[in-house]
Parts: sequence; C-alpha cells; structure tokens
Amino acid sequence: MQDLYIQAEAFISSMQQFENKPADSRKWAQRLLDIRESIETTGNYTHTSEELAFGAKLAWRNSNRCIGRHYWRQLDVFDCRSITDASQIYKALERHVEQSYNGGSIKSTVSIFAPRKPHSKTADPVRILNHQLIRYAGFKQSDGTILGDPHSQSLTETLMAQGWNPKEKQAFTPMPWSIQVYGKQCTPYPIFEEKPDLLKEVFLEHPENSAFKRLGLKWYGIPILSDMALVIGGIVYPCAPFNGWYMGTEIGARNLADESRYNTLPKIAELFKLETKTNRSLWRDRALIELNRAVLHSFDCAGIRIGDHHSLTRQFEKFCEAEAKVQCPITGDWSWLVPPISASQTPTFSQEFDPKVVQHTNFFYHTGPSEKTVSRVLDGADSKSESEPPRCPYHLN
Repeated sequence: MQDLYIQAEAFISSMQQFENKPADSRKWAQRLLDIRESIETTGNYTHTSEELAFGAKLAWRNSNRCIGRHYWRQLDVFDCRSITDASQIYKALERHVEQSYNGGSIKSTVSIFAPRKPHSKTADPVRILNHQLIRYAGFKQSDGTILGDPHSQSLTETLMAQGWNPKEKQAFTPMPWSIQVYGKQCTPYPIFEEKPDLLKEVFLEHPENSAFKRLGLKWYGIPILSDMALVIGGIVYPCAPFNGWYMGTEIGARNLADESRYNTLPKIAELFKLETKTNRSLWRDRALIELNRAVLHSFDCAGIRIGDHHSLTRQFEKFCEAEAKVQCPITGDWSWLVPPISASQTPTFSQEFDPKVVQHTNFFYHTGPSEKTVSRVLDGADSKSESEPPRCPYHLN
C-alpha cells in the first residue's frame, strides 16, 4: 500500500508541475490526503477523468522508445473504464479505429478500459491478445514456410484454435480480435471480414518504377498497440490500446524488410536489377532506400499521415529542447530513437539520453498473454534480467 501511495504522489506531483494554471498547493495537498485515505481504507484509489487524461499523456511523454513524444499533449483519451461487456468492448475498439484514422489525418488516441484491482486474485477486467488491433496473420505451410507475417504465426495458430476460420489465407490477411473479459476467453471476432471498410490499407507503388506495384505489397495505415499495460500513478490499466502514426522506416526498413518478417529486399533488388552476388554493391542498402521511398510515396498518395525519419527526429529534437526549458530530464533509449536507416544523418544519432524508466506513469509490456504482472523494464531500461528481450512497439525483433 505504501508503494502505491508513493507512486500516486509522484504522479500527482508531475500533474501539478505541468498544469497550465497558477499552482494551488491546497488543492493538490487535499487530493493527496484523499488518495492516502482511500488507499488506507480500500487498498486502492480511483483517478478522476482529468487525472486519467493527463496520466495517459504523461505515460506517452515518459515512453523512452517513442520518437513522437513532441505531440504528447495532443493525445485524445477515451475513458472506457465502465465498459466490461464484450459487445461493447468491440464497439469501443471500432470507435478507436475510426476516430483515430480521422480521414487519413491520423490522431494519436488511447482507449482506457477498467483498471486492475491491486492485490486482487481476480482476472483482469479486459485484456486484448492481439499485439496490434490491425495486424497480418502468419500461416504455416506444409513445407515449413510462413505465408504472411512470421511474427504472427503463434497468435494465428492460437486464434484458429479458438475458432477462427479465415475466409482466405494470403500474405496480408488481417487477424480477428481476441479479447478476455475477467479471464474468460471470447470467440475471436473477425472484424475486418464483417466490416472491411474499417481496414485502412495502403497499396505500395514506387514514384518512378511502375513495375513496383506488381510485387503486391501493402501495409495498414494505423499502428494501434493493444497488448501493453498503461500504468498511471501505480494503478495498472491492463487494456489501453493506443496509437500514433507511422514513421516510414517502421514499415519500410523493418516490417517488410527484415529477413524474419516479409523479407522483400531480394525481390526489390531483382526488380531494380541490382547486383546481389556481392555485398560490395550495397544492394541491400539500395533496395532498402527504394522500398522506403515507395512507402512514403504511397502513404502520401493515399492521404494517410506518415512521418519520415529525418522530420520526426528533428521534431524529437524540439521535444528535447522544450523539456530542457522546464528543467525536465530527458529519458530515452538511444537504440530505439535512432532510425534504422541513415542514422548518422539524424540529430538523435549524436545525442545521449538518460535510460532511466519512469516507473509511476508509463506504458509497459505484459509478461504474457494472461499473466497479471507487467514488465517494468521493457519500456527502455536494461532488460537483461527479463526472460523476454526488449521489443519495439511496432515490430518485434
């Protein structure tokens, strides 16, 4: 209980620091007294709507691995704490997809469902098994290869065991939503089969090479992370799907390019007639650039917001400058803030960041699909003590 109060106190102190109003010390002191009394009486406390909204924004600001923190105050927050019926949960998730898409002008959004009760042995009110609300399946073939996204193979098999019978198995088949309500597993909901208009995809074309589209590559427009826990002042919200918008390299330098994912670089090199028999030709680098050009070009043509790694790292530099002006320490994980291509040409390459993880308010990974614990290390600090290696929110390595 004492630890919960310490985290609550740290959160309220941060909220007081960032409030854009003249400080009223009596108001904050009274709020802390109320929180202490609630914790001593019930072992828990409840956030006000204002605290919930600010806490979600602060958690984004504190996320060491996120390059888009310059916009942390602009996060849209949906309070879904009262929703625990499966059908209503699905409706709330649909609303999240629709409103965050915003006609292509993607808005950073979080939907926060009921919190976990501290020290309770009951299952979490709501959990989403999907890594992201929109994600492509990975089907294991008879020859051992994976059709689709290899990262999704395990979840795909789980979903099919739960009753999902996909209408078609292709390289870009979106997975259904799988949720648990108070520990009870719900039948996967094939949302994108029933409501295909909800799936916003971008078919990739190259600005100069018209043959590129024959590769049949595409990607979804919104990265909505759904398997992380939101912690605000020590209170754990096990289901809090959230999104920003893509940085092009997340798709073009990792999701579609990694050998352990879609591994498209050899086909792109062949398309551009690059010499692939020797590393000296730098064919991988050249194919990578052309793929990333195609991603940015295609998203722009589709009218869907996306950032390039040069612009976003300079925006992050502005975030650092703003933090320094108010004497706030800048925490960050350098290895995640430096883009996977042209790293030395971006301002984050030559900067150093404090790797300390803010514990009281942040986003953390669950240690497993149904465990009640969350890993407080995986947001950006040393993860050597964890059985699971650190992961990128948008593409698992």
